[in-house]
Amino acid sequence: MLRSLVLLMLVVSVLVTSEARAEFYKWVDRDGREFITNEKEKIPAEYRHTAKPVEVRDDRVSVGQQPVAADKKTVKVAEHKDRYGRGEEYWNKRAENLRRQIREQQDELDLIVQQEENDRTKPKSKSKKSNSRSAHDKKKAKIEKKIARLKHELDVQLPEEARKADAYPGWIR
Repeated sequence: MLRSLVLLMLVVSVLVTSEARAEFYKWVDRDGREFITNEKEKIPAEYRHTAKPVEVRDDRVSVGQQPVAADKKTVKVAEHKDRYGRGEEYWNKRAENLRRQIREQQDELDLIVQQEENDRTKPKSKSKKSNSRSAHDKKKAKIEKKIARLKHELDVQLPEEARKADAYPGWIR
């Protein structure tokens, strides 16, 4: 009797712990919408004869927190290059180089303005004042022209060049 009881408990434990499989059914209604259920009684009577069992593949089903494909390696997306093979780094460097040149020219212009202010406060002879003013004015005009050219290159020419090369616009911002 004890032997049969142990055997019965073993059989019950095997049945309880075995994989639970459910049948899934698929049907299409008259509007072409597809439905899937695991209870045949939920299929409307008019579609029960057309319902087909669905094959459940373990490699496409995930249970719990981890998705099925979690153990697979991710695919690396190739970095976009422009039509000449240049990437984002190239365009960033070009734009940053122009910005740096503009800052340097602006600093130089600020220095000339500061020198001009210092020259105004110092008493000098009239001939030296006019000569220094014209020298400052020439330097300022030259630097302002260079700043304008650099800004045009940064704001107009570089984006146009990037567009023609099929580079992303965000690369030069």
